[in-house]
Amino acid sequence: MHLARQQGVRISPAESMDALQAAQAVGLDSPNLLRESMAMTLAKTIEEEAICKACFDQFFLQQTSDGQTEHNASSSEDKTTLDDQQQLAEVLASDEKTQELVDQSDFIQALLQQDQAEVDAQMAEALGTLPLKQLSFFTQKGLFTRRLLDALGEAPIRQTLAELAEDNPAKHALKDVQEAMQAQAKQAIERAFELNAAGQHDQLMAELLRKTKLSAVERRHAERLQGLIQKLARKLTQKHRKRPKKTRRGQLHMIKTLRRGIANDGVMFDTFWRRTERRKPQIMAVCDVSGSVSAYAKFLLMLLYYLQDVLPRTRSFAFAHDLGEITSLFQQHPVEKAIEIANWRYGGATDYGSSLDKFWDIAGQDITKQTTVIILGDARNNYGDHRFERLLEISERCRRIIWLNPEGKNQWGSGDSEMLRYQRVCHLAHECNTLGQLETIVDNLITLVR
Repeated sequence: MHLARQQGVRISPAESMDALQAAQAVGLDSPNLLRESMAMTLAKTIEEEAICKACFDQFFLQQTSDGQTEHNASSSEDKTTLDDQQQLAEVLASDEKTQELVDQSDFIQALLQQDQAEVDAQMAEALGTLPLKQLSFFTQKGLFTRRLLDALGEAPIRQTLAELAEDNPAKHALKDVQEAMQAQAKQAIERAFELNAAGQHDQLMAELLRKTKLSAVERRHAERLQGLIQKLARKLTQKHRKRPKKTRRGQLHMIKTLRRGIANDGVMFDTFWRRTERRKPQIMAVCDVSGSVSAYAKFLLMLLYYLQDVLPRTRSFAFAHDLGEITSLFQQHPVEKAIEIANWRYGGATDYGSSLDKFWDIAGQDITKQTTVIILGDARNNYGDHRFERLLEISERCRRIIWLNPEGKNQWGSGDSEMLRYQRVCHLAHECNTLGQLETIVDNLITLVR
């Protein structure tokens, strides 16, 4: 369950108790039955069920299969290996120092006797002395392997090797024992890292991706980033889905309530509320899909698409050299394909002036005081006509304009940037170039428009 939690499965204490009761009911004789029962009690979605089964295989069956593989591999060479180990033990016994070392170490004796069960028991006891919860990075493997070897008693071996002469056969035999011990320790740390640090590594990667500029995210992390956006959308959906009913009730209509209470000697059995009909808000997202900003536009559009359950009516527009509405693309294609088509249709050199005019022509009549216009772009107009007055008209007609700029504020107004000019009529202007900033802005946006 700890491993499943690290992989992102939400497991409550009650579900943990259910899983233990299920394990007690089905017993430990059938691994497949136990695996299915654990997945059924812990998983809430199909994805979590797959993760739970993979964690079960990783924790229980991989060790068994590894041991079985090693056993099968070793069984074909049993006789040779046994003879080699006997010869190794005889060579070690020929020297007083190495024999004393063997007598003092249970782990070396288990290695020489090919007693894998005892080796595993000694290894588990040594691992128990290490703070494996701190094993979070692959760069720590070497350090933890060294500490495990010390716990297994490798230090006396190194000292004895330094004291023995080079032509002493016992020295070469002791080196073979040392190499076998190091191989066992390295394998144990590798497995401990997979079990204890894999989930932490994923969490660390997710945190790094949240703080990395979206344009700088490498292509190999695209799938992981898309998963993060879906997870973020689920989180925001759960947060904003519920609304208190009292906000819809309105204010008490005292006059009407008192008038109706006259017939009951002033007792107000019936209450009346002033209900104000609220017009549904809408969002218009206008995204620059030119080369320098397309990565940010892609993730904003993707996030807005995944938040359809909690966001009001949302219309999406894309522009660069031309502007067009892409709302229907999300209804006809998967979100990734829709964004790809939008980039292909409207990408190119950015012209904010003509794009604002085109936006006014397409959606100007639909803009009301319930409309929130979100513009995502760097405001770099290639020294063209900025058409500031058109943005002013839009701001006077809509409820608010929120401008998200992927550039740092110190770059606003530099070169061909019209950001300082456009900012004057924006209700909010934010720097937005990471997934963490995008989460904060969209979270505040949902609160404002609902």
